[in-house]
Amino acid sequence: MRLSYLAALAALILPFPALAFDANGTGHGTSMNEAMPVHEGLVVVKVASSYTGFDTDDPNNMLATANGPCYGTMIIDKGAVTGGGACDYTDADGDRIVMRWTPTGFDPEGRTVGNWALIGGTGKWMNASGEGAFNAGGDGDAYTNRVTGSVNMN
Repeated sequence: MRLSYLAALAALILPFPALAFDANGTGHGTSMNEAMPVHEGLVVVKVASSYTGFDTDDPNNMLATANGPCYGTMIIDKGAVTGGGACDYTDADGDRIVMRWTPTGFDPEGRTVGNWALIGGTGKWMNASGEGAFNAGGDGDAYTNRVTGSVNMN
């Protein structure tokens, strides 16, 4: 009896292990980017996209129902890409997920590549963290974003 009491007390005191999962998948949505050439070799891109959901390698992936806007600015200066922005997703439970994205260049098909980081959010995402890479491109409703990485639900 004493042992089960101590085990129950330890379960309440000791932290639960963090849930971690792969964030691999493809986001689908609409791109509304606007390129604003300044001069030859210098372009400012107003980035705006809206996601309708993610196809994930794991159908139970907690990001599969995420949807919402991403926005930001990219500067392309003589081929070098800088800038970044944020995504403000909402999942099926109504919890918000905030991510930061940073472009690093373009792949051979002209798609934007870079890194993302999960900053946190509300509800179950309050203390979540994660990071990975992205490969985004396509016009209008043909826009996709292939992501890799991992998420920790702290």
